[in-house]
Amino acid sequence: MKLMERVLQEAEPHIRGKGLTIEDGVIGLSFVGVRLSNGRSHFVYLMRETLPSGDMIFPYGEKMIGMDAWEAAQWALNGAEDLQRSLGVAVLNAASPYFFDPAYQCYEDFYDSITDRDVMGVIGHMPPLVKEYSGKVKRYISFDRAIDMQGSVEGAQVYPMEREAELLPQCDIVVVTGTTMINHTTEDILSMCTGARDIMLSGFSLPYYPEAYRGSGITALGTLYFTPESHRLFKPLSLAAGRIRAREYTENVFYRLEPMKERKEKI
Repeated sequence: MKLMERVLQEAEPHIRGKGLTIEDGVIGLSFVGVRLSNGRSHFVYLMRETLPSGDMIFPYGEKMIGMDAWEAAQWALNGAEDLQRSLGVAVLNAASPYFFDPAYQCYEDFYDSITDRDVMGVIGHMPPLVKEYSGKVKRYISFDRAIDMQGSVEGAQVYPMEREAELLPQCDIVVVTGTTMINHTTEDILSMCTGARDIMLSGFSLPYYPEAYRGSGITALGTLYFTPESHRLFKPLSLAAGRIRAREYTENVFYRLEPMKERKEKI
């Protein structure tokens, strides 16, 4: 069973038949999101690079208002493209009870275990990680599909995607962006992280249903939820606001699924 199928299986009792509907939504240039009838909102980074061009090709945008939340949540698996799947993930997270369950929150910092002996692999260009860790680890290896396809406005240095199979097995620590759950590449990436002692799935786009990830190879989850005041983001995000603006209305959540593996010294 695919990870997203497991997520939906975990989510179904919390959404289906609960009377939840979509009250509002936004489709911006950098983020998409929804507000549900429970008053909660969630916003997800939009991967634009593979979206089709043309007019009247995203009809579900307007049609989703008033829609049953469980019906829309299933877009995370069967959506037509990254945009529709992102909206499905936003619904899943706006309905998730796990953000507020003490059993699924802990305050251990995944990054505290990183040393100058580690090769760190990152799937998805993450400027804060580059700034904080690229000079502190033995080697920093980053991949990003969008930059690979279209170049970068941030001047990011990334490795070509075709080198993942070569370089990921060399990594001790791997951080995987939650957007891989949207384009359904998470499993492929995990299969290449054969030498990693810690693998964290991270970011806005991670569907937070922790039990769905047990046994997958992922050892930790690092994500966030949006505060009650996050309804104020609908207008800014519709005007192309991005990650820094969205972060003003978030709280971090961390959960360790499995203990970190012991370090194996490399010859």
